[in-house]
Amino acid sequence: MTTPLENPTAADADPGEGAGVQVGADAEPGEGTGAQVGADAEPGEGTGAQVGAGFVGRVAAGYSVQAQLGELLEPVFAEEPPFGDAIPAIFRRAEKLRRRRSRTVVLAAAVVVMLVFTLGYGVTRFLLPITPDRVATPAGRSPPDEMLAVFAAVLAPSGLRVVARTPTGVGWRQYLVLTAGGQPHGLIEASVYAARPALCFPVLADKKACARPERAADQVEYVRYAFDQDVDWQVNEVIARRSPDGRTVVVQATGERGTGSATGGRPPLTALLAATTATDPRVAAAFGAYETCTGPNRACPVLKVPVPEID
Repeated sequence: MTTPLENPTAADADPGEGAGVQVGADAEPGEGTGAQVGADAEPGEGTGAQVGAGFVGRVAAGYSVQAQLGELLEPVFAEEPPFGDAIPAIFRRAEKLRRRRSRTVVLAAAVVVMLVFTLGYGVTRFLLPITPDRVATPAGRSPPDEMLAVFAAVLAPSGLRVVARTPTGVGWRQYLVLTAGGQPHGLIEASVYAARPALCFPVLADKKACARPERAADQVEYVRYAFDQDVDWQVNEVIARRSPDGRTVVVQATGERGTGSATGGRPPLTALLAATTATDPRVAAAFGAYETCTGPNRACPVLKVPVPEID
């Protein structure tokens, strides 16, 4: 007599009985406490591990997709304003950007203006020549008269003083000479004439002849003329031509008229002093680069010995 086995085989075992493992295509889901193996095992059924083609992986306890996504996006929205203040905050931020751009534009414009001014000043200052008649002076102040300083220096030993006399014009100047007591003592006139390649210094006795000039420093040649016989009009005149630029400077000193004596009507400058001032480079420099008495200029001084006109 055969004794039945306590543990039935796979063929004899009824579904749902025992605690063994179900194997094969006939195993039904949800039965037994063991692990299900096979293609028919469905996920989520049983208490053991499921093995099969449809298994993806066990999800860890407490896992949340929304929590993970929130952690990833948290740095992005960290600087954003709350939803309640979002629209005003956007306008405030746009206003800040607009002001920042405006300041940048204004600053860039100021830099460009300063750069243009600096370049213009540099070109004007270092590339363009500055002539004496273009030198700027402060408002309300007159430029110093270098010619007056020259005449005052040569007249000081005689106790005479000199003051500028108006009117003056383009290419000529007048200066009144006074005694220590303030009495008039003659007139000094200085004039300049256009440059010329050569100058025939006049000879009073022969209008066709040319006088032999004396020579001074700085390549200046000059001729002195003295007229002291006329009691009513005594004159000392010097015509000086500057070889470097060809300009001619004339200094004429006349005595006071109507004195009735040769001593009273003596010119304030002797012929030698007139030559000293006419050849002084400061006198020539006191005239502007474009000043001249050449041509029909009635305002120029009436010279005892006129300067020959340019042919």
